[in-house]
Amino acid sequence: MLKSTEPSLNALISTGQICRSVRSKKLFYQQDEDASEARNAGPFWCSRTQRPIGPDGQFVALDACRPGRSCCQTA
Repeated sequence: MLKSTEPSLNALISTGQICRSVRSKKLFYQQDEDASEARNAGPFWCSRTQRPIGPDGQFVALDACRPGRSCCQTA
């Protein structure tokens, strides 16, 4: 089985590429060495609000929860 070249959700968070509050069910069983495609890890939610909407009222998504967003907190 071929592994994806996309970084795991854990890797995106630990390297500060996305907000550390982004959560997905895959986050809890995905290992860093497993390069599973993070985009397929959804649906996503924010650990600060416990909802699919972040503190700024916008949807939680890998493309949106990045440095520059007002509520984004990186590792």
